[in-house]
Amino acid sequence: MLADEVLAEAERLAAEPSFPAGYLARVRTAAARLAVTEGGRGDVRSAALLLEQQAVIDIEVPVASRTLPQRLVKQVVRKLVGWYVRFLGHQVGVLGQATARLGLAVAERLDRLEAEQSAERAVIAAEIAALQARVAELESRS
Repeated sequence: MLADEVLAEAERLAAEPSFPAGYLARVRTAAARLAVTEGGRGDVRSAALLLEQQAVIDIEVPVASRTLPQRLVKQVVRKLVGWYVRFLGHQVGVLGQATARLGLAVAERLDRLEAEQSAERAVIAAEIAALQARVAELESRS
């Protein structure tokens, strides 16, 4: 199949040392920020999914500059503190993912409780209607 061939070639290219994995990650992160999210302001599931998307932290500090000395200084600083930024970025990303999982679990439970409540309301409404009919019947006898 053509799709399998394309996927295999993409995986082969991604495994090469010259593949710009960092650049691709930055592009995917930027594109994800432009994605349309659905749901209203009070929608727990949409908020958790948005958090899951946004929990990714770009740890590649930009070093572009107008002058060579500034660019070199930025590159040196990035190399000196890069390990710390990567560690911190990873920790914050993990926290964001865990928080998103919590939000999705809360959304699942909320959906289940709302479904149960809806079913109980239907039962209660039927019981009230039966009681009203019984009261009307009893009142008509007297």
